[in-house]
Amino acid sequence: MKTVYQFRAGSPSFPIDAQVAGEALESIGGHNSGELVPEQVVNAARPADSPLHPAFEWDDGIAAERYRKHQARDLIGALVTVIPEQKASSDPIRAFVSVRREGEGNSYVPIRTAMTDPQLRDQVLARAMRELVAWRDRHKELNELAHLFSQVDMFAEQFTD
Repeated sequence: MKTVYQFRAGSPSFPIDAQVAGEALESIGGHNSGELVPEQVVNAARPADSPLHPAFEWDDGIAAERYRKHQARDLIGALVTVIPEQKASSDPIRAFVSVRREGEGNSYVPIRTAMTDPQLRDQVLARAMRELVAWRDRHKELNELAHLFSQVDMFAEQFTD
């Protein structure tokens, strides 16, 4: 039976068909004992006639700038804060969270700011719930986690009320 590929809901958009991408990746993996390594995917996509070629930015200047922005997001996301007054066993918390302000687009604000502003707090909590539900959906085939999934579903229902 042929595998049918689709892009996951909420994933970035790609200028190629999901079925074409899936079959191409399957073929690349088939040459490597079924495993995919990003470098191999990029190398297979380099030729202009590769079905994966349109999925990548080949202009090095544009790609470099996008990568630097990706690194900036990684840097912002990696920072945590520690409150010295609290006991040593307390866990560090994220320093910044991504928010969207009307007419301004996405930006990062200190988590203290987000959690004290009702509108930003709602955004942060809604995103956390979407990520939790997406995690559940990504792992729904793991029957061993069914009890946890039912708890996620109950919480999601309460959150949307």
